[in-house]
Amino acid sequence: MEAKGLKMTKAGPSIMRMGLYQAGDIGRRWDPQFAAVYYREMVYHGKNHRQAMGAVMSHLGARVFAVLKQNRPYELRDIDGNPISKDDARRLVLSKYQVPEEIRRQRRRRNPKGINSVVALRKDREMATHRTNEAAKAPQPVQIKAISP
Repeated sequence: MEAKGLKMTKAGPSIMRMGLYQAGDIGRRWDPQFAAVYYREMVYHGKNHRQAMGAVMSHLGARVFAVLKQNRPYELRDIDGNPISKDDARRLVLSKYQVPEEIRRQRRRRNPKGINSVVALRKDREMATHRTNEAAKAPQPVQIKAISP
């Protein structure tokens, strides 16, 4: 079903979703309009990277459809819709739409790389070692063999 405002589903070819994801990841770094979508989702709506990329993918799909339907070349535009060069677009993305590292860290689902993950791995190893040592230290049943005369 096609209608504006519906959620994206996992229906359809997985290779197309992968292609949209990869193109969206590059697009958010170079196209100010996609960068603004990604920034808004991450900073103001509290989404993590994958959720924000879902929004970018949705916008990218609509953009690809419009470009193909109107049979015109893809143009980089600023937020107001004015055409800009590739260099100006990149500068705009880097100056206005970079998600701060602190926000990225907060939105990560896994432990961040660094001290906390090293401590967590060490604790996991200690627990695994403790479990095996605990079993080895438990009292073992004694087997008595009868000695025949």
